[in-house]
Amino acid sequence: MKRRFGYRPSYAFRRGEHAAPGFVARLRERLCVSRTRYCGLGVVEWCIVALFAIGLVFPVGTIVYADPQADVGMTDAHAAAAKSNTLTADYRLGVRDKVRVQVFEWRPSRDEVYSWTALNQIYTVDPAGKISMPLVGVVPAAGYTTEELSTIVSRQLMHRLNLATQPDTTVEVTDFRPIYVTGAVERAGQYPFTAGMNVLQGVSLGGGLFRNSALSGLRLEREFVSTVGTYQGLEQERQRLLARKARLDAELSGADRIAFPADLQTVSAPWAIEFTSSIMSKEQSVFDLRRRANDTQVLALNQLQDSLEQEVSTLDKRIAAQQKQIDLMRSEFQGIKQLSDKGLATQPRLLGLQRNLVELESEKLRIESDRTRAQQEVGRTKISRIEYQNKRDNDLTVELQTTEARLQQIGQEMQVNQRLLAETKSQAVASPLHLVSATAGDQGSAKSVEPTVHYTISRQVRGGVIDIDATENTLLQPGDTVKVDMTMPGASGAGMALDAMLRSEMPAQQPPATTTKILDTAPPAVQPSLAPDHAALEPVRADMMQR
Repeated sequence: MKRRFGYRPSYAFRRGEHAAPGFVARLRERLCVSRTRYCGLGVVEWCIVALFAIGLVFPVGTIVYADPQADVGMTDAHAAAAKSNTLTADYRLGVRDKVRVQVFEWRPSRDEVYSWTALNQIYTVDPAGKISMPLVGVVPAAGYTTEELSTIVSRQLMHRLNLATQPDTTVEVTDFRPIYVTGAVERAGQYPFTAGMNVLQGVSLGGGLFRNSALSGLRLEREFVSTVGTYQGLEQERQRLLARKARLDAELSGADRIAFPADLQTVSAPWAIEFTSSIMSKEQSVFDLRRRANDTQVLALNQLQDSLEQEVSTLDKRIAAQQKQIDLMRSEFQGIKQLSDKGLATQPRLLGLQRNLVELESEKLRIESDRTRAQQEVGRTKISRIEYQNKRDNDLTVELQTTEARLQQIGQEMQVNQRLLAETKSQAVASPLHLVSATAGDQGSAKSVEPTVHYTISRQVRGGVIDIDATENTLLQPGDTVKVDMTMPGASGAGMALDAMLRSEMPAQQPPATTTKILDTAPPAVQPSLAPDHAALEPVRADMMQR
């Protein structure tokens, strides 16, 4: 027998004792080892002995270290898991379920498992309850289990392609259709379903039970503290912006000091006196610093311009002096030329005078060029000073406009917070919680104010939709709708629905006239009406603090 794969065939194979055909023969051939043996056993025999030893050790270790209390405590969990598995196995597909279909076929002629890659995909059950598969066509899926769907796909594929046997098909659910949570929850809507989900878990996806101010007195206090804190923060920002606006006005007008408005100088709140004094002092410091920087910049540009203008004046004098030298040299040149014409002067002397005259004229041109450059620098300095002043004024104007716009916005936000404080007070006085608490106090029972929660599951079956009374531990199925109803006993003893309490506490849908006026008109930068009404706020604050 020819050597292949770098090994020596065993004695049995060399004698021809390998009658197993096909795949088994090749497997046995690849498992053959050399005639070299260890302790009388070959490599294959040693592997079998090792596997046998592992099988003996692990069960014994499990028995030795097993917890005798585990089986007793896990009885209920095993029962619940078995029930959940039974429900999952009997689960019937529905619209919007996503299933993964895998089709395989054993081909003995090639000793291989063939995968139908064109069919191995994830399919979504359409509104008609069917899935569309290539080579198979439309397959009904709604109302069938995964095992039934796999049988249908195998049978339909065999008939469509005239196969001798049915291929092996597996179907598993990848994504269940969502569940829906509605009623007295924080966020009603649809949520993804997971196997083993109960009603309580579904409600938790919706944010839990609705938490209303009528059900918790602490929420009223929290809303009040939050609104007051927001109001005070807006008031501080308003005072800061007023001081900034006064500084910007002073910088634009070129004043020596800032004229702060009366709102900053006549504050009465203890927490605001120190704050306003601090911001006015800081704004005055910024004003002085920026004023000194501006004066320094303008002074430097003015000095540069004066220096350049002085240089231009000096160059003008040099040009005049140079012109006088040129005139004298030209007169001398004319006299010597006349003598030269009469033969009384030599030609070299005439050429020397002419050369000196040309040099003087060239020097004059250079001085005139320097004067032109100096004059240009004077013009650039003037332009730089104008640009600097324009840029400063533009930056101050933009900052002033931004400050005024923010002041207007803060005034509106402060009015909104005042109305929120008034609404919080009205809710604290008229909330059904007060009536319930009084009734509970008379009866001596604090549990009477606890709301009653009722869960209902709407489930679609073949015969239609049924409603199921549920508890927090009731298991859900894909496509279920969980309805949460919450009722609370009133002072009269009858239950008051949560929806009625919500409607009674919600503000009117139509905005008040004052709000419409603020939004529809275009007021100036700062209006007196946008200032906070401290007198109107103090009674509300004192009343809430007392409560």
